[in-house]
Amino acid sequence: MKSTEQNGFNEAWARSTPFIEKALAKSGREYTVEDVLRQVQDNHAIFFPVENGAAVFKVALYPQRRFLRIWLYGGTTDTGRANLDAIMEAADYYAAEHECDGIELVGRKGWEKVLRPYGYKYKSVTLVKDLGE
Repeated sequence: MKSTEQNGFNEAWARSTPFIEKALAKSGREYTVEDVLRQVQDNHAIFFPVENGAAVFKVALYPQRRFLRIWLYGGTTDTGRANLDAIMEAADYYAAEHECDGIELVGRKGWEKVLRPYGYKYKSVTLVKDLGE
């Protein structure tokens, strides 16, 4: 079942839009909120709301492996640990559901320390050069 077919999707999406916008701003603005919604509606992404936040997952296909990617996450810090626990449990669930070999996240350096207790480890650095700005 697509996440848009879940009971209460429209309300959860509306409540989560500010968190998704903030995550998109920090990730480089490659997508708009409308682009993300379209990805969710087309079943190319999985929307997972939490209290005062939301995550969006995607399945990343490589020639030899399949990963669940924690694509976007945003939320308030007052429910931070509870939200993060819920997101990590959901990531494990959806990774198994989609027969993934693992879970990946491309994000800011601070995520390394935050996710270490959940079994994540440092793998690489992504460097970006913006042109024309």
